[in-house]
Amino acid sequence: MIEPVRARILTPEWAPTVIPAPYDSLTADEQAQHLADNPDSFAHVAGSPPESFGHPTEHLHHATRSTKALERLIGLGAFGTEQDPRLYVQRVEADGHTQHALLGSVGLEEHELRPHEDTQPARVHGLAMHFNEVGRMSSPVVLTSPRPVAVTEVIEATVAAADADPPVPAVLDTKTVDGARVTLWRAVTTAASTGVAVEGPLYIVDGHHRIAAARQANFRRVLVACAPPAELHLGSFDRTLDELDIMPRRVAELLSARCDVTEVADAREARPAQSGSIGIGVADHWFRAERHESDAVSLGEARLTSAADLDAAFVHDFVLTDVFGVTSPSDPRLSYRPTTVTAAYSPVTIMLAPVRLDAVFGVADFGGVMPPKTTYFLPKARSGLLLVRC
Repeated sequence: MIEPVRARILTPEWAPTVIPAPYDSLTADEQAQHLADNPDSFAHVAGSPPESFGHPTEHLHHATRSTKALERLIGLGAFGTEQDPRLYVQRVEADGHTQHALLGSVGLEEHELRPHEDTQPARVHGLAMHFNEVGRMSSPVVLTSPRPVAVTEVIEATVAAADADPPVPAVLDTKTVDGARVTLWRAVTTAASTGVAVEGPLYIVDGHHRIAAARQANFRRVLVACAPPAELHLGSFDRTLDELDIMPRRVAELLSARCDVTEVADAREARPAQSGSIGIGVADHWFRAERHESDAVSLGEARLTSAADLDAAFVHDFVLTDVFGVTSPSDPRLSYRPTTVTAAYSPVTIMLAPVRLDAVFGVADFGGVMPPKTTYFLPKARSGLLLVRC
């Protein structure tokens, strides 16, 4: 059951300056610049990911700072008074895609939430400390369901009412600092104040660490955005290394043990279009590596059930380890950059094709865990629209 939430809603006049860009759409330098240039951004409340990986003694400091930033925004009138329980419909238009989602809450012990990614304990601890101090959620956990009939009905009815004559007005309709358009409506059906039943499990799309941290913080419920699977667009993360101590020719030789390797002209030609193909940039050389059939045996199946068959697993288990000597996904030389981020290429860049959504469902159904940063769903949900006590 996706239940209504009591929420304080971001006021329209503050929306353009408060709603931040998704944190992983910015480089570390861009994140720092955004915080410096935008003192009213909700990013000061949400914090930045590097802080959540810090030493546990630092977590309380960052959580206290987040609380002060939120109290400042509330004191300035950025958020209205708490509303009666209600479901909301959100539309995000960004990155060339449009996504609708139903916003409400889900009980952590009342509904099965299936993950597909592992979590890092330090980050979970930092977020749990943040939740305990701030006492609210604003960044929704994005969920989906293979059979979202009731969710889709509420979304479609609300959007139809917004397009009617006269229209049901939006609570918010704003452009964000990164050029996205975000629209928020109060849901219009009778379920808006009673909740929406969802058949079967819900799958975590984005927010594995938030779910784990909410449990650690003893939250009973979490703020969620449930999106129909047809409106989930999958991108991918590049893996980058900031050091290079191996020659491009040697990289190609090592890759040839398990791939057919072709040198290509540039990054555009190396960018893989489908599973089983990996693009690799080494200094000024670019390669396209096609996994041998024995390594890619399950990639064409209708429903992937093992994370070990994924290109990301192949990269972490062979390419990074055997070719570049990187044995840990948290190695400081290794970074993850979504393909939507425009940045100069690193000494080593490893590019993957997006994972299929049915693979996400299959791995989750069988209790599997994908390597870090295997999935990147677009458009990204935005923080700062609602404040909900959990």
